[in-house]
Amino acid sequence: MDATTHPGLAGERVLGRLLGCRAWLLSYIRALVRDYALAEDVFQEVCLALLRRQEGIALEPRVEAYFLKAARHAALAAIHRRRRTEPLAPELIDALEAEWTRSAPPPDPSRLNILRRCVEKLQERARLLLELRYDRLLSGQALADRIGTTTRGAYVALSRVHRALRKCAATEAAP
Repeated sequence: MDATTHPGLAGERVLGRLLGCRAWLLSYIRALVRDYALAEDVFQEVCLALLRRQEGIALEPRVEAYFLKAARHAALAAIHRRRRTEPLAPELIDALEAEWTRSAPPPDPSRLNILRRCVEKLQERARLLLELRYDRLLSGQALADRIGTTTRGAYVALSRVHRALRKCAATEAAP
């Protein structure tokens, strides 16, 4: 079994690529939903959805375009569920997607190794949060129940873990 077909390794690679372009993808989602908290929620939904169907995701050459499509659908679904914000015109969304595709971060194979090292440096509770959310695919509510907090508290905790991983990755990647 090679790296492209092994389910655990594929999930790790997909998660690595998602976290590697988190800021880029989150800014796209934020442009669509026009609400930072909702953008964070949509980003996490996209991560879970992509991890659930990881076997259908080709990681090369430009998986970021696939991430944008998933984010677009999740963002529009979130807007429709909330009914507080009108979605942007489809033509405008197409233009945003085209621009974000052109500005996609280049693939970097060393980022997965950096991510592994950074995850190893996390405290046990932070690693548990990542495992529950991204390996076991617990929903926000199920995660909150499992760790004994509110759904909002679980999302805040995950955001802190993402921030710690970003900071660590920046430090590890620095020459």
